[in-house]
Amino acid sequence: MEWNYPVFERKVVSRPGSAKTEGTVAQAVEYALPREEAFLFLAGKDRRPLLVLRECKTCNGTDDALLSRAEDNSRTFLMARWFNCVKLPTHVLEENHPFHALFDQKHPPHLFMARWDGSEVIPLKGDQSRTELWDTMLAMLGNAYLGDAREAISEIEKVIAQYDVFDARIALIEDRIDKTVEDDGPKSKKLKSLKKDLEEARGKLEDLKNREKHLSDLGLRKQEAQASPAGR
Repeated sequence: MEWNYPVFERKVVSRPGSAKTEGTVAQAVEYALPREEAFLFLAGKDRRPLLVLRECKTCNGTDDALLSRAEDNSRTFLMARWFNCVKLPTHVLEENHPFHALFDQKHPPHLFMARWDGSEVIPLKGDQSRTELWDTMLAMLGNAYLGDAREAISEIEKVIAQYDVFDARIALIEDRIDKTVEDDGPKSKKLKSLKKDLEEARGKLEDLKNREKHLSDLGLRKQEAQASPAGR
């Protein structure tokens, strides 16, 4: 997972110096941003939908609230490319944390998805099933992108499955080239054919990468330049 770890610069205020200090002393002050501003700070210039995870004491430093230890996470990883994935620390629940307003509910979610401006928030508890997680991700992607994420996922999975085939073929040809050079020398007539096979295999692998890149471009829907009111 490619996580973003946003840090909001604390406001610096000046206060009178103590008896031992002349002049004023700069002091950083923690304060919670209004909800809408918090969402806009997380999004920055990124207009992908947000996937925001709040760490807790038991899952600190892990992705356990999103990823399963017992089930396949490959589809979760795949869909994550279309989200701006944000991870926030355990103390986001403290009232003076800059992003506290995102988790100020009586029972704050462990993670949630939302559009970049904070609208259409979908909370999740952290112990959701793979099916519930994927359905939620697909629903958010359907609202945010022009392309069909479900169809793209199916095609990308086929492409990914072929990577291993061509990686293995390339490795096999390279081994044959090395053995041929070792046995017959660098001027062996067999090398021309082997190098041609290697070039073709590498070309097909590159074609696969380009296809995956094309399939990944779902096209964000046009949204207002200014953020709409952040939803709850």
